[in-house]
Amino acid sequence: MAAYLQWRRFVFFDRETVKEPAGPDGGGAKPFALPPGITVCDSGRGSLVFGDMEGQIWFLPRSLQLSSFQAYKLRVTHLYQLKQHSILASVGEDEEGINPLVKVWNLEKRDGGNPLCTRIFPAIPGNKPTVVSCITVHETLNFMAIGFADGSVVLTKGDITRDRHSKTQILHEGNYPVTGLAFRQSGKITHLFVVTTENIQSYMLSVKDYPRLELDTHGCGLRCSTLSDPSQDLQFIVAGNECVYLYQPDERGPCFAFEGQKLIVHWYRGYLVIVSKDRKSSPKSEFAGSDPQNSDKQILNVYDLCNKFIAYSSVFDDVVDVLAEWGSLYVLTRDGKIHALQEKDTQTKLEALGLEKSIAMENKTLRSTQDENGLKNRVIRVGTRKSQLARIQTDSVVEMLRKRYLSLHFEIVAMSTTGDKILDTALSKIGEKSLFTKELENALERNEVDLVVHSLKDLPTSLPPGFTIGAICKRENPHDAVVFHPKNYGKTLNSLPEKSVIGTSSLRRAAQLKRRFPQLEFRDIRGNLNTRLKKLDEKDDFSAIILAAAGLRRMGWENRIGQILNPEDCLYAVGQGALAVEVRARDEEILDMVSALHDAETVLCCIAERAFMRHLEGGCSVPVAVSTMLKDSQLYLTGAVYSLDGSDSLKDTMQTGVNYPQQNEGPNDDTQYVGITAKKIPSHAQEAAENLGVELASLLLSKGAKRILSVARQLNDAR
Repeated sequence: MAAYLQWRRFVFFDRETVKEPAGPDGGGAKPFALPPGITVCDSGRGSLVFGDMEGQIWFLPRSLQLSSFQAYKLRVTHLYQLKQHSILASVGEDEEGINPLVKVWNLEKRDGGNPLCTRIFPAIPGNKPTVVSCITVHETLNFMAIGFADGSVVLTKGDITRDRHSKTQILHEGNYPVTGLAFRQSGKITHLFVVTTENIQSYMLSVKDYPRLELDTHGCGLRCSTLSDPSQDLQFIVAGNECVYLYQPDERGPCFAFEGQKLIVHWYRGYLVIVSKDRKSSPKSEFAGSDPQNSDKQILNVYDLCNKFIAYSSVFDDVVDVLAEWGSLYVLTRDGKIHALQEKDTQTKLEALGLEKSIAMENKTLRSTQDENGLKNRVIRVGTRKSQLARIQTDSVVEMLRKRYLSLHFEIVAMSTTGDKILDTALSKIGEKSLFTKELENALERNEVDLVVHSLKDLPTSLPPGFTIGAICKRENPHDAVVFHPKNYGKTLNSLPEKSVIGTSSLRRAAQLKRRFPQLEFRDIRGNLNTRLKKLDEKDDFSAIILAAAGLRRMGWENRIGQILNPEDCLYAVGQGALAVEVRARDEEILDMVSALHDAETVLCCIAERAFMRHLEGGCSVPVAVSTMLKDSQLYLTGAVYSLDGSDSLKDTMQTGVNYPQQNEGPNDDTQYVGITAKKIPSHAQEAAENLGVELASLLLSKGAKRILSVARQLNDAR
């Protein structure tokens, strides 16, 4: 009890009830309501997934447009949605009695309008009908484990989507109900954790005869175990009524004293999420679950185990489950409502922890007087690309504006760009500037939209006349990430077999990684984030692909990240991870409105990066890379240029002071620095950042950067 009370508490999440999409009249939307009779939930591949008492499986995408199909004649009892594949495994009943059936669905293929069922088999261990208690599937699709109330575990090995290519056997038999299962992959070693109401065991599936090790002589209730991510070393977490225990495949790790009867346990982005009752009850009652008629309030706590604090705590009525998708947590309650928990930005959390001083005035909320004059009741049209990632990014910017300007209405206008339409040619070969921005800027020029949201890295360092970047939002992780083919789950680039093929659409990434990992091969891969991941998963063309970590995080696919590339391995692209809001330079009302979104640290870093790029006359057709850091009022910029094969390169680092006092800037208020207008950030600091980029570029040019880039451009044009 003492350990629990000593933990500091913070509010790192914002809570709100999910509302139905606004109607044509734009009036206040009602809380979104799930269909009645929901029995089981899961999430993944861009949807929340539900099963009900009528045998239907429901899908709720981000647009909140529910769809369903009849999966069983009677009821659905279990769902398992894979995160890396469009494969859904379900357990349900087609006839009365104890006759559970496992069905495997391919959600991307259709059979009469419904998802294609690729496999059906009875879930009966040793021809002894018994109730299924839990199910899990390995992300490689090579293992499926089913736990039963009689203490049995059935293991399916091979292609779990097909009967002919898999083998099923009883792996475990015991006297206590199985309450949790989890696969753990480390390199080539696969383990299966099995927890019952009375014990915890691990099986090594990579060795013949599957050796077993008992880890503990106490267990947990249903839904009270989970597997952490690599930040917590892929430990198996088991939550008892008094303590939470962490396990490796061969030993028990740390223990935390968290009181209360645990009902639901999840792992989310480095946090442990626990839903518990506020009163003690018999541990033996846990297996049966909570009484649907019991309306006792329940407490949801979000724990940071590494830093020993509670990141969020709130009370809910009758929690059905907690799901993670689209970068947020969603709490489902028995009244059919969905409550969203959105994690606050890094700077807000750091300020709450007392670890960061305010950089300038830019982070104060600006309830601009525009609400009361020219912009009041005006519909603000926001332009964006049509891709799912672009929409998510735009939605996040619009949400920030809505919170600041309560009387304004925002309308999102999506359109395709040149870069979206040309998918069979490498970006570096198209030769068109503004690949992902030209059509959006045309709409901005014609007053069809009032502002446009971009990934800053897509914006050229010289904007067309009449346009400016009116806001740069807080930067997400700017580094590159490696997403591995399911067969390489748990590996790193260094541990992949020689001649493994890595996909990337970036000359910058390829040049650096060829130099760092000469044993690997690099090939071009095009398409949006969804398309590239699909190409990786469904074909054997690539062992891994390189993507921006920021995009994966914003899509809620952080679990796909197998390795983050640090600056020693791969410097990132200019502006990577930052969102930019482009506006008409003379539209003072809109410019003032969006300027509230500026993040000072991100602005100064990106000014330096863009100045470096512009002075080098670089672009996507040549390998130019950067890394920036602002620390103790010193701005550090590392910049590099590479030949296409990475064999020739120049790299250096410079720094400058940017700790200038706020002052009235007078006529310099609207001065642009590499296309950026940031009124609330001192112009002296912006000028210092721009000069830093120019000076570093000049240094590299004096050492021969122009020759390296010229040869790279010529070779790329000739390919």
